[in-house]
Amino acid sequence: MSRAPESSPPARLDHHALERYETAWLGVALVMTALLFVGVLASVISGTYPLLDAGSGHAHDGPIVRGRVDPKNLAATPFAKPGLVVDAAGQPLLNDQGTLDAYIVAGNFTFQPAVLRVPAGLPVTLHVTATDVAHGFEVTGTNINAEILPGHVASLTVTFRHPGEQHAICNEYCGVGHHNMITRFVVDPPATGAKETQ
Repeated sequence: MSRAPESSPPARLDHHALERYETAWLGVALVMTALLFVGVLASVISGTYPLLDAGSGHAHDGPIVRGRVDPKNLAATPFAKPGLVVDAAGQPLLNDQGTLDAYIVAGNFTFQPAVLRVPAGLPVTLHVTATDVAHGFEVTGTNINAEILPGHVASLTVTFRHPGEQHAICNEYCGVGHHNMITRFVVDPPATGAKETQ
């Protein structure tokens, strides 16, 4: 009876070959780290980092400049009165882009307003800022999802198509009361018509 020929063990890399591979990968990692650092530094110096601002085609009013606002002085901004922008009779006002404006403030483990009534079928531009730390803002059932930073204004446009309730939650851990951060959108049947701002 003949025995099967023994197979030779696979060739192993010696220590010097492994060292060359490790050195090459270390070089790649260092180059990528340097490029990332230079890119972030250039972005900060040039001011081209994402501001979530008027670059999306929406112009802010008053003291909101290039998507920024002083978080300690919100009383001088439209954020002083969180909620949907309405006229004296309580009717929603269309802005010059044809959307409704709603201002939302995140801070101290709450969103203000806690309940926001919006009409179905009309686009609403949500302007969101924070007063204390970084928060998340995710409207369930939509693709609205943003990081909210103090001093920055995120402007996001959404159209609620069907009457009912939608929720916005903080999806970024912000402290011990994070789990309580939720606001409700009560979507009313379509309004007979919104007024345009003058």
